[in-house]
Formats: sequence, structure tokens, C-alpha cells
Amino acid sequence: MNKIKCVSGFLKYLFQLLFIAIPILQIIGWIAAPEPLAFFEHIFKFTVIPGNYEILHPLTIHERFAGFGLGMVPTAIELFLLYYLIKLFQSFQRNDIFSISNVTYIRNIGYALFAEQFFYPFYQGLMGVIVTMNNPSGHRYASVTFTQVNLGILLTALMVILISWIMAEGYRLREEQLLTV
Repeated sequence: MNKIKCVSGFLKYLFQLLFIAIPILQIIGWIAAPEPLAFFEHIFKFTVIPGNYEILHPLTIHERFAGFGLGMVPTAIELFLLYYLIKLFQSFQRNDIFSISNVTYIRNIGYALFAEQFFYPFYQGLMGVIVTMNNPSGHRYASVTFTQVNLGILLTALMVILISWIMAEGYRLREEQLLTV
């Protein structure tokens, strides 16, 4: 049980750090856009613009605000996901393993994963329109892609939701058993 508490505490703090860092990176990323943010001598690069769009003009303030606004939709989904991961591992850290609240957290994690992967192709296409709309004619792009990675995460999300249903049923059966004399 001590290992579960230790690992859960570590993951909770990691997700809390990400919960704070992701919106900050979004803001800084749109200030620097279209250039990626590079950390640790180009080992880690972060860009707020998905895909390989060829941007042939400096981004205007309106394009930056529109891109930031659109980018906040998947960011909000990611923050929703991180919030429930934090709650789940906080619960595990307290040795509260098999509870109905954990079932809810797991279900919401599955829903967030599903929503993120469902929305992402449309987000990518709209972002292409925003960042290339002032390119010269013939150099404006909008691409909607759905890859094996998206499909894999969608299937994982469905499995997570199914697991939450199974856990809810197990919790219900356990409660019935405890009430039966």
C-alpha cells in the first residue's frame, strides 16, 4: 500500500504541475507563434500550431487571438482530464481505492480522452484556416487528419469508460453484499 501512496503522490504532483504549465505554455506559445518554443537546447520543442502549415506572413494580432481562442478548446479538455487524474491519484494517495467517486473520476477521464480525440481533427483543420488565411492565394490550407494514433486513443477512451462501468457494477454488488445478512 505504501508504494501505491508514493507513486500516486508523485503522479498527483506531476499532473498538478502540468495543469499549471499547459495554459502558461499556450500563452507564451501564441506570443512566439509561429516559431516553436524550444527548451533544453532544442531537445524539447513545443508549438501551439498543429500540423506542418506553411505560414508565409507574420501572424497578426487577430490571428493570434483567434488561434489562442481555438487552442483553448483542446486545452480546456486537457485541463478537465488532468483535473480528474489529480482527483483520482489524490484518492489513491489516501488509500481510497475502490470508491464510487473513483469510478466517476475514471469515467470522466475516459470521456475527456474521447472528446479530445473526436475534436482534434476539426481543431487542426480550423487552425490551418486561421494561420494561413492571410497567405497568398494557393498557399492557404485546411487539413483534417485522423490517424492510427487518434483511433488508438479513441479505443483506449472507450475501454476506460467500459472499465468505469464495470467498476461501478462491482461497487454496487459489493454494497449489496455488505447489506445482505
